[in-house]
Amino acid sequence: MGCGTWLAAGCLLSAVITRPMNSIVSAEPGLRRNLQLPCVFEMRKTIPLSNETETVLLNVRLLLPVAGTEVAQRPQTERLPADNLPSFILQEPSVNILQHMDEDINMLDCRISPYFTANTQILWPGREVQAHGLDTWFTCTIKHTAGKYAATAFLVQGHKDREHQTPGQLHQDIAEQTHMSAVLAVRTRLPHVRTALGTDVVLDCSFSTEQRVAVAVRWALRQKGRQERSITTSGGGRAEMFPQEPRGNASLLLRRVELGDEGTYICTVQAAALALEQTVQLQITEKPTVTVNVNSLSLVEGEQQKLVCDIRNYYPADIHVQWLREPRGGGQLPDAVPNVLTSSHRRSSNGTYSFSRFFLLTATLRDDGCTYTCRVEHPSLQASIRRSVTVAVRAAEANSITWLLLLLLGLVGCLVASLHHLHKARSTTKPKPY
Repeated sequence: MGCGTWLAAGCLLSAVITRPMNSIVSAEPGLRRNLQLPCVFEMRKTIPLSNETETVLLNVRLLLPVAGTEVAQRPQTERLPADNLPSFILQEPSVNILQHMDEDINMLDCRISPYFTANTQILWPGREVQAHGLDTWFTCTIKHTAGKYAATAFLVQGHKDREHQTPGQLHQDIAEQTHMSAVLAVRTRLPHVRTALGTDVVLDCSFSTEQRVAVAVRWALRQKGRQERSITTSGGGRAEMFPQEPRGNASLLLRRVELGDEGTYICTVQAAALALEQTVQLQITEKPTVTVNVNSLSLVEGEQQKLVCDIRNYYPADIHVQWLREPRGGGQLPDAVPNVLTSSHRRSSNGTYSFSRFFLLTATLRDDGCTYTCRVEHPSLQASIRRSVTVAVRAAEANSITWLLLLLLGLVGCLVASLHHLHKARSTTKPKPY
């Protein structure tokens, strides 16, 4: 894409210059400024007297040229921090590894690894074929720790440059300064994508390389338990590739997303004898619809009412639903309602899930003024959904049967008393036999 591609990162990199000096190696007039990233160098080493290998990890730094500055000079050893860390220095701004990266560079994870060529010469347009000795190749991976950016690039060091390098102090296999060129980079601004059913979504993938290099792009889908399959982007299907104008856009458009589209998408960019991959994880999430069967209740002490919370049309199946009881007046943490039952999960025609959580409330005076809340937590939600029911409970009153019984008892009592009084009066007025 040439030096013009560096203009897109101008605002970010100019802001970086104002940051502490641990991010910028040199800002002297007339010198090329370099963006410094702490990196980890990974290489496999054979254990002596064994066929086994081990991974060696070393701290290094990567120096990236900043847009809008001179390209002629290389940073000198004395201008680098005196920490003895090996430095991998990109000499040419032909490929911008951090294009579209507008996040804090202190949140970038950088890894550099040797790229083994099996002692064969990699033919790259514009690079001379060496009669004696081979170029040295590396891969560089830069990821945002919060999953907002990812890039992978091929770096190459010429055979002549390697002959003049100074051995490093930390490890004999790593030079004090390694001057390289980036020839191909593949990036994504959205390594993790969430979308709802039926929507259109763009899976971001872009690349940088020299204009004269022919590039081929292909997409594939990897799903758990299934074989990886190629994505067809022609023939009127739901997947479309963007036109290669401007050059470097390898993004994929998926229309009317279905559950079967979920998985890991691999964007592969092949240029000459090199190929790089970038993955984009597509996750489908559908927000649940939550309802309760009543909004408020007015009950008599001892009366029973079934409280039902319906959760419908959500995806994925991972969900947490709980009934909570909050006492009157608040100020206390709500208690989980015991003895809550769950209905069987139901699957709709579009693949979403539904079910219910319910319990039987037997009203007591303690429930007067309480609030019963159905709380739903799901990956599609930034905050839980809450549906509440307010409860009013009044004391039980004596019913008509009770009053009737009391009346009958009163009448029986009056009748008994009257009979007793009549019997006593007759006994008094009866003539005596003497």
